Amino acid sequence: MADIAVIGAGMAGLSALQELAAAGHQVQVYDKSRGSGGRMATKALAGSGWDMGAQFLRAHSPDFAHQLSQWQQAGWIAPWSPTICRYENDCLTPSPDAVSRYVGVPRMTALSRGLLQSAAGFHPAVRISTVRFAEQRWQLQSDDGTHLASADALVISAPPAQSAALLENTVPPLAAHCRQQPMLPCWTLLISVQQPLAVTADAVFVRQGPLGWIARNSSKPGRSGAESWVIQASHTWSATHNDSPREAVQQMLLEAFCEVFKLDAISITGQWLHRWLYALPASTGNAEFLAAGGLPLAVCGDWCHHPSVEGAWHSGRRAGQYLNHYLATSSGHLQERI
Repeated sequence: MADIAVIGAGMAGLSALQELAAAGHQVQVYDKSRGSGGRMATKALAGSGWDMGAQFLRAHSPDFAHQLSQWQQAGWIAPWSPTICRYENDCLTPSPDAVSRYVGVPRMTALSRGLLQSAAGFHPAVRISTVRFAEQRWQLQSDDGTHLASADALVISAPPAQSAALLENTVPPLAAHCRQQPMLPCWTLLISVQQPLAVTADAVFVRQGPLGWIARNSSKPGRSGAESWVIQASHTWSATHNDSPREAVQQMLLEAFCEVFKLDAISITGQWLHRWLYALPASTGNAEFLAAGGLPLAVCGDWCHHPSVEGAWHSGRRAGQYLNHYLATSSGHLQERI
């Protein structure tokens, strides 16, 4: 049994946790945020709540479909069957499909909290700035140089720029590889309204203007409180307006939302604007995860495999399996994967 540290409590890190804990290892999970879930984060404000990042889970592979079924049986997720529309050419039209969508209940972070049950410990609001390998163990330090932990093996599931910063002095080639993986931003506006809007759509794929996605968050199972909406800008528009004043971004997104539904005015009771600096990989690598030969280390994330929650899950699972194999071998030297 080994002591293992996982940096990042998003889907990739939690998927690695499942593999490692199932093999009997003691896994400590660290995240710089105050909660878990990464881009499956939620926001609560004045009696309203929103899934502010990933909006739903869907399966493209039999393995992930099986995993979703297990999570549903555990009560961590439930099906969501929204009325879906598409907005393009200034026209809102129905866009039904046969996709099975799932959401965490009563919020997306219910899934990450469930997955964390297999961790030996979870340490939120902890920013690890330095990792080094000395005397056959990983040493983790904070910004001020405080020693936080040591571990036999390490999983890094941070965005590529943050992963590169951690690896710069320990595995420079791996850090360089991470720096070559750009990420796209996403502005997200969350609003709650006094009166339910007289619109039939629960979700809209937007194909013009500033927006990319709209969802009536309160239409998801297990939600309570006032009617709430998630308004996500497109990644292209977000990149163009990455450094724009927040007030201007908020106004433009709200105007675009009203334009989609042809609303003259709405009575907002609560709102929150969030910028995801690392929302989605601009492209993905050609490896399921990254590792350095001779070190008990794995780097994972959707940017390694596929830009989706499923991609993050698959990358983290493979990273966990790799370390399980590594730790089980006498030499601990497996083929380098970069």
